[in-house]
Amino acid sequence: MRTSTWIPFVAAAVVAAAAFAVTRGAPGGFDARPVNARAIPDVEMLDQHGKRVRFYEDIVKDKAVVIQFMYTRCDGICPAATDTLLAARAEMQDRIGKDLWFVSVSLDERDTPEDLADYANSRGIGEGWILLTGATSDVETLRRALGAYDPDPAIDAVRSNHSAALVLGNDRLDRWTMASGLGSASALVRSIRRTL
Repeated sequence: MRTSTWIPFVAAAVVAAAAFAVTRGAPGGFDARPVNARAIPDVEMLDQHGKRVRFYEDIVKDKAVVIQFMYTRCDGICPAATDTLLAARAEMQDRIGKDLWFVSVSLDERDTPEDLADYANSRGIGEGWILLTGATSDVETLRRALGAYDPDPAIDAVRSNHSAALVLGNDRLDRWTMASGLGSASALVRSIRRTL
């Protein structure tokens, strides 16, 4: 075979490998299983205003949501994923807090409601975006139930490798998917609109 005929095969292999890395084993990847809404834990959490909420009953039930797992002291992927969300939020401003909510769940047990409120203020996060903190075991249960973890326990255990996956869900329609928080805002908006 001539070299030029290999190009499509090489390109296809690169795309396939990249897709596998994003969804299965790369640091910051995720387990791309569909979410079973009936299995979403209804753990008790605190929002950025210090209000006690139940994750499923108060945050997700009958709503469309984009869920991010992050922490306020992150200097890795969290700021980039939050920037993507902020840009997507700007494109969907007319729907935020009406039929679409953004939800950021802290992975850091040190994050208090005050820390979340400070983070929201410093990043320009406004209405329609809920930040949550809770017991480490509850957050871990939630993260696992939503599929936002790396299937390799060694990779998943390293905090800097936490997933950049966003969980997109429409509980009313029982429609769930995942998207990368490190992609373009326009791609994320397209995915959100399909979920809606």
